[in-house]
Amino acid sequence: MGNVKLPLKRGFGKTDRRDDWWKGPTAMAAYLGFMIIYATWRGFMESDFLFFSDFGASSCENWDTARSFKDVSECQTMAIEQGSHVLSPLYSPLIFPQSSWIPKELWWMSPAMFILVFPAGFRATCYYYRKAYYRAFFQQPTGCAVSKPWNEYSGERGILVVQNLHRIFMYIAVIYLPILSYDFWLSVNFHDATGDYFGVSVGSLVLLLNVILLSGYVFGCHAFRHVVGGGSNDWTGSSINRFKYSMWKFSTKLNERHKDWALLSLFWVMFADFYIWICQDFGLTDYVILGGI
Repeated sequence: MGNVKLPLKRGFGKTDRRDDWWKGPTAMAAYLGFMIIYATWRGFMESDFLFFSDFGASSCENWDTARSFKDVSECQTMAIEQGSHVLSPLYSPLIFPQSSWIPKELWWMSPAMFILVFPAGFRATCYYYRKAYYRAFFQQPTGCAVSKPWNEYSGERGILVVQNLHRIFMYIAVIYLPILSYDFWLSVNFHDATGDYFGVSVGSLVLLLNVILLSGYVFGCHAFRHVVGGGSNDWTGSSINRFKYSMWKFSTKLNERHKDWALLSLFWVMFADFYIWICQDFGLTDYVILGGI
């Protein structure tokens, strides 16, 4: 029997497959599309750009002299202030665009715009996400044995050479984890005029789960797995090698569910921000479960 070139039918979406092959790419396009739109909206929401200025810095009378979000808690949606400080992960680490060390030409930006490029860059260059959005948005490929509208994939060339920055973004993502862990620590430390108290709110648990999910995603990253175990020919010759082997096994275990970590952590980052937003904008109470003021 001679070679059979697939797909057997030509034309966008044409195929001999009889299953619902289109459901997976369509669902992924909807999921990623919604997350991108939401993050973009929230990134602009605290800026002084067009109609967003109704939410942003210009809506706060004391923004120019603010040194913490507590100073502008009446007109921001980035953090919950009720004795403790529950900061949205989309706005962490805390940056004030109107600071003296930032050029005035950039003062219209929101705090999120200064930092979102790094987690977005990490996810956009991630090996799993490449597969997901190449197929969902660019039809590369549309599906196994399904005809597509473009020429064959030709590798990470041209503008796609930026994908090779994934390891750099991975190092930055590792740095983010202790920053987000510190945000959780701030959320369980309550302060008032009478003293300091420990407490756990719903927002605290939301931030804690966010750190756990992001840690699973980052430490299961293919690039991280290669950093801790790549190029090693001896796992037992020294204590350092044995430690590297333990790290490699740990990363490999997480990597086996890399898709789940990637998608769940993305959802939870957005949910954490959404929870903080609705608490600030719509009067929802961030209930203190234990301790507090």
